[in-house]
Amino acid sequence: MYRLFLLLLVLLICVATLYLDWPWYVPAIGAAVSAGLLPVWRRAGFYFPFLAAVMVWGCYSGYLHLLSEGRLGDRLAVTFGVPTGWVLVVITALWGGFTAGLGGLLGAAVRVAAAGGKR
Repeated sequence: MYRLFLLLLVLLICVATLYLDWPWYVPAIGAAVSAGLLPVWRRAGFYFPFLAAVMVWGCYSGYLHLLSEGRLGDRLAVTFGVPTGWVLVVITALWGGFTAGLGGLLGAAVRVAAAGGKR
């Protein structure tokens, strides 16, 4: 049940980050705090924030790609040497996912270490 709460908290943090125009690393801090407060294992502390951030960042970057009719993404794809703008959408989603996932892993690991190795 706590994993669902972790997923929802990180989803809300990612949406708030986009809405309030906060820096890209704020979901990692929010995931670290959330996973540190909720009693989840380290594995769940990584996977659930990763999944939440991939969903939010992927949907948002895909929306921006469709909004510009692919022109902005395709021009940036040439700059970064990738085939299409959709590859950049996937890379953006994975980057956001790894950032939030590693933040969640850090929070869960710190909580387990502070508890003396017990869940």
